[in-house]
Amino acid sequence: MSSISKNLYKILLLFTINLASQSAEITIDGVFNDWDSSLTTYTDTSESLNGIDILELQVTNDDEFLFIKIKSNIEFDLTDNLVSQQVRLFLDTDNDASTGYNIQNGYGSEVGIIFKELFAHYNVSPYAEIDFSDLKLRAAPTVTSNEFEIAIGRHQIPDGVNPLFTSSTIKILIKNDDNFDKIPNDGLTFSYTFDETPVTPYTPIDINKSNFSDIRLLAYNTLASGLDDPNRVDNFEQIIKAIAPDIIGLTECWDINAAQVKSLFDAWFPLGTANGWNTAKLGGLITVSRWEIIQQWTSLSRQFPVLIDLPSTYSKDILFTNAHLNCCDADDLRQEQADQYAAFILDAKSPGGLITLEENTPFMYSGDLNLVGYSQQLTTLKTGDIQNTSTYGLGAALDWDDTDLKEENCLQTDLRMGYTWRSDGQGFPPGKLDFIIFSDYTLTAQKSFVLQTEVMPIDRLWQYNLNALDTSIASDHFPVVTDFSINESLNSNQFNLANINISPNPVNSLVYIDLKIANNYQIQVINSIGNVLMTTSINSKSAVLNLESLPSGFYVVSIQNTEGQKISQKLIKK
Repeated sequence: MSSISKNLYKILLLFTINLASQSAEITIDGVFNDWDSSLTTYTDTSESLNGIDILELQVTNDDEFLFIKIKSNIEFDLTDNLVSQQVRLFLDTDNDASTGYNIQNGYGSEVGIIFKELFAHYNVSPYAEIDFSDLKLRAAPTVTSNEFEIAIGRHQIPDGVNPLFTSSTIKILIKNDDNFDKIPNDGLTFSYTFDETPVTPYTPIDINKSNFSDIRLLAYNTLASGLDDPNRVDNFEQIIKAIAPDIIGLTECWDINAAQVKSLFDAWFPLGTANGWNTAKLGGLITVSRWEIIQQWTSLSRQFPVLIDLPSTYSKDILFTNAHLNCCDADDLRQEQADQYAAFILDAKSPGGLITLEENTPFMYSGDLNLVGYSQQLTTLKTGDIQNTSTYGLGAALDWDDTDLKEENCLQTDLRMGYTWRSDGQGFPPGKLDFIIFSDYTLTAQKSFVLQTEVMPIDRLWQYNLNALDTSIASDHFPVVTDFSINESLNSNQFNLANINISPNPVNSLVYIDLKIANNYQIQVINSIGNVLMTTSINSKSAVLNLESLPSGFYVVSIQNTEGQKISQKLIKK
């Protein structure tokens, strides 16, 4: 074969695939329903490999990030070796095979990301070893999966000198050096051209409650007893006052006691009640509640269930479990703790044993769960799939209707991201470590968010009386929030709200209550923080209340008959 023919053969062999590009609104949260088939997709040829086989690669972008999604045949941990792997991502960021590192024919790799080793090669002049934070790299999920989504900042200057992307077209290669799998294979290159079509801007989440009667849960890792640190406590005050929670699960409260935390909350949020805020502590866990904690259980490892006595405006009391599972490579301990909780809830749903709850009692579970290993731990917490059945019994569905519990997908208020932890100096990319899981048969999540003040524009900071560095100074975890309403239709003790008429609503002064059926009723008017402002008793089927003296705002009218059946109706005073 002549030299010309050989060169032509090499050119033909090095076949470049460049599919039509499309920008997209991608949220890095470990949920993949925003990745659809219309996005640029490369499917690998069928292969017979031992271990991890990368099957599919998808790519898209917005103005700020390059997004890459990979799919494999089995679950593995992107930044660990739970399943033997050496998965690496290579980017030819200037679309020039003659520059960078010759990783494969047709690729001059400027960036080589070694996920398991938590660093990247930056093959420019001069060469630099860079951190994931230099690439603004975000990835999800943090547990084992057969799908991962990755974001890389488009406007980064990783070494402080050389911009990351110098061409509108780039080439992408993924290799698993553990079994020599590649996508694309030798002889092929995969190119992607950034699409500059603007995507719909992210709509920031208003951190105020949408409904005053919702129960606001805050899960917050305070990083080494941060509430006891004079250099950080002011930042915590700003954050917690802006969020205004009702129930708070605090973790890493090793060196501060429950009474000290109560004093802080009583100073920050005076409730105007005789006892003020309620607190309880187990190990490094402190639970804070606007309402009385009437029972607590201390037998679970690093998990602290308590029963909270909600006011009569709510149909049920609520079971809340504050959790801080073991960290890092302690997968066996985390699984044991997940098994314990599943067994606890199954016990609570049946008579006898350690705990017996009234049927359809709402319950929720939150905290820094340190889920950085096997996904089974999260699966157990949601589904009741107990692994150590010899100790904890056979697992079963955990919710009252014998279905799975729901994991709330809390997103950042100002970013299309779902990470709850960030510590750039530790090497790991930001990740989701803090979770809120709940009974969606009894509760509805009305609003949820993760608060990171560093990414909020100044007008939003001013709106909530926050400072730009509040969350980064306070902790390496961000506050995670969900507002819940109780599904009132589940309360078997209620009489029918449809048969009661309260009008007018909104009201200036007199409000008329038509109860249809005569009975002995107690009627209360309660403000937004649960204080009873007015109580009256009647023995008839109608009543008139004079609310002229009350200030404008939201109230609840609570009505109870002689059988103990209750209903409540929201009321607006003009």
